[in-house]
Amino acid sequence: MDYKERLEEKKPRSWLKSVSAFANTEGGHLIFGVKNEPREVVGLENPQAVVSRLTELIKVRIDPTPRYRVREVEIEGKSCVDLEVQDGPAYPYYYAFDGSHTAYVRHGDQSEEATSRELNELILQGMNQTFDALPSSYRVGDVSFTLLAATFKNLKKEDFDLEKDLPSAGLVTDDGQITNGGLLLCDQGVLKQSRIFCTRWKGNYKGSIEEDALDDKEFQGASLITLLQNAEDFVRNNSKNPWSIRGMTREERSDYPYKAVREVLVNALIHRNYQILGSEIHVEVFDDRLEITSPGGMMNGRRVQDMDIRHIPSMRRNQVISDVFSRLGFMERRGSGIDRILNSYVEVAQKPTFYSDSDFFIVTLPNRSVATPAQVSMESVASGEESAETSAESAETSTVLHGMSTDAEVSELCKRLDNTRLTASTKERTLELFKRYRYQYQFRSINVAQLYSVQKSRASSIIKNLIKHGLVTSPEYGVYQFVKK
Repeated sequence: MDYKERLEEKKPRSWLKSVSAFANTEGGHLIFGVKNEPREVVGLENPQAVVSRLTELIKVRIDPTPRYRVREVEIEGKSCVDLEVQDGPAYPYYYAFDGSHTAYVRHGDQSEEATSRELNELILQGMNQTFDALPSSYRVGDVSFTLLAATFKNLKKEDFDLEKDLPSAGLVTDDGQITNGGLLLCDQGVLKQSRIFCTRWKGNYKGSIEEDALDDKEFQGASLITLLQNAEDFVRNNSKNPWSIRGMTREERSDYPYKAVREVLVNALIHRNYQILGSEIHVEVFDDRLEITSPGGMMNGRRVQDMDIRHIPSMRRNQVISDVFSRLGFMERRGSGIDRILNSYVEVAQKPTFYSDSDFFIVTLPNRSVATPAQVSMESVASGEESAETSAESAETSTVLHGMSTDAEVSELCKRLDNTRLTASTKERTLELFKRYRYQYQFRSINVAQLYSVQKSRASSIIKNLIKHGLVTSPEYGVYQFVKK
């Protein structure tokens, strides 16, 4: 949602870029007659004239014309205009003027010019195509699919007829060209940007590979099936308590639940943006957590940390390889992966966290062997925020926090936390929250609830406490941000 005090006719690009961005991303509303900063309803003298001029300018300067609805609305007793823009399906939507065409997309609450990569994705969406379905320069006979056929035979107990099943799976076109999806699943793993970098770091922070990495591997030049197994093996081999196999089942008394690791790795492989050349998936194991980073943010342009994590729509950036992984049983079709990840951490207080921006997606899985048991966490919350009994523990934790500092901003926040009477656990979580959002990103109460492992009502209380201590501010209702001293 964007707010405009009035209709700007001399510089219509100031608001038409939001129309383009909403149409290219996930839709939205432009409210005319409301000041943005500070938020104040001022109303419009002639709303009907605004409606007419809006309609005219959209038809002339947005190409193609998006789906939209414009109507007069009353807000706080004053007349305003609500322009509702729907997304798609004729992507991309350009702002067109003086012979130039510029497509905009939504990044958080900003409308920004689409990068060449984002524009390519929009064009594919408009063609109802995905990158992995596009034909490559390789032809049948240039690559092989021995592993794919053997995996189907082993897991599904069915033959994979290369002549018939490769085209039906979208790995080969009707005229014999290998698609990008075929290049990702062939034995040779032709696309270099499918590689995975794995690192086992010493302690809880990154350092230099030469001095602070206990183990590091680079996997490339193989089928996604092989890369998945390589990454799983790396996590298992670098866990103090790895998952073990008994009979046909895996024993789940491990640092990281096998099902969660498999789900996150599969999602990283099938949902990553393979159009970002020179990029790779990073699998990083620390003492207290596992972080998996994949190139490319949410397809709808939103940030996952601003959404209800249990109600995220299932969207597939790479339809071909997604379908193959579904047939192999590597993933579920009904979009239940996040629930499976969260449910594997019900016994501990620390929960998996999800973070994204326009360029990458990060999933963090806590090490269950060093995490706090859930019951202990509940008792800690029940004990109250300002208990005098925790003052000694808080002082001890502040020393630990300083030892964890790795940059100036974190060190500065640690010093400020020293001067509060927050509990030790709240200080630790506040530092985790800060490392995720820093001073430049905003968050909501649901993000705090997920990180602190509490209900939203309790999260709101924690946020009020942080605001009271001058650590956090609220630039607008329901939105929060760390503030510098």
